Amino acid sequence: MNFNLAQRLKKEGEYVPSFLIKIWQIRIKEKFGLEVDSDIAEVLIKIIHERSTWKTSRAEKYIAMLLRAKGEKKEEAEKRAKEIVKTILG
Repeated sequence: MNFNLAQRLKKEGEYVPSFLIKIWQIRIKEKFGLEVDSDIAEVLIKIIHERSTWKTSRAEKYIAMLLRAKGEKKEEAEKRAKEIVKTILG
């Protein structure tokens, strides 16, 4: 799940313009009450447009990795990542 997963997820999918990321951050905050940074918003945009179990589980791992990089404990980051993805995909 380390750097290799991050590299694969960054390379996958379409390029997401930065203005769309900002718009989605605002929409996610308004609709779901979640504040997410641009990296997490980019992953969420990609999984919203391509729903598959495989992509969803990889997105959860990537978001958890981003949260851990920001200082959260492993268990908390994994739980929060799963909640974020579940909330967004509903």
